[in-house]
Amino acid sequence: MKFEFIQIDKYSPVPLYEQLKGCLINAIRSGTLIPGQKLPTEDELCRKFGISRPVVRQAYGDLNKLGMLVRKRGSGSFVRSITDRGIYLMQLVSYREELAMIGMKPGTDLKKNEIISYHAPVYEKLRLDPKQHCLHLERMRYADKRPFTFIENFVPMDLFPGIEAYDYGTDSLYRIMRDVYGIYPAKAVRSIRAEIIDPTQARLFHIEKDSPVHMLESIAYDQYERPIDYSIETYPGNTHRFDFVVYRD
Repeated sequence: MKFEFIQIDKYSPVPLYEQLKGCLINAIRSGTLIPGQKLPTEDELCRKFGISRPVVRQAYGDLNKLGMLVRKRGSGSFVRSITDRGIYLMQLVSYREELAMIGMKPGTDLKKNEIISYHAPVYEKLRLDPKQHCLHLERMRYADKRPFTFIENFVPMDLFPGIEAYDYGTDSLYRIMRDVYGIYPAKAVRSIRAEIIDPTQARLFHIEKDSPVHMLESIAYDQYERPIDYSIETYPGNTHRFDFVVYRD
């Protein structure tokens, strides 16, 4: 295996295991390492970069806890073949990063881009004053040209003046927040519930009316603990599941 995606700087103040973990995460998110691919062994990394086994074990252990790799006794460590959605509930990644991790091509159909005024349930979650305005987006998202998820976003306009002017059929909301406004999501509070699909969305997903769906609500907070995005995502119940790995401290 070639190791161009790994860069280790022994003079950096960043711990070696953090450097290695960061390189592997970036490689998985970018699709350089694909689901099911075997990772380098401890011996290979130790010889190549002159690092110790505890460094590699710490990095691999952290990735295992994040759900990004799986260890197979006697075979080694592999990029996790992700068939469920649970891993993404524990990470803040863009849709493109998400699909790169599972080796699929993303697509987006922008359905709505509008500025709305007071709507109590949304404004309470974003801590907005009734006089403030909010950006409302609706997008149908695809994976390898197949319907994948329908998402609504609500964004406070006071923090992002002019954010409605961008093309959310091709660009990333979180990228614009970060690169244009210097604000990025640092954490999210999420919940899942089961519902019956909306008839309009049923047509978009090409599924029967009254089909069960997973509804994922998420409030994202920025680096200053301000709510910057309230989103509602819809996933068909027959094509998505949510699995979790739980550790005891």
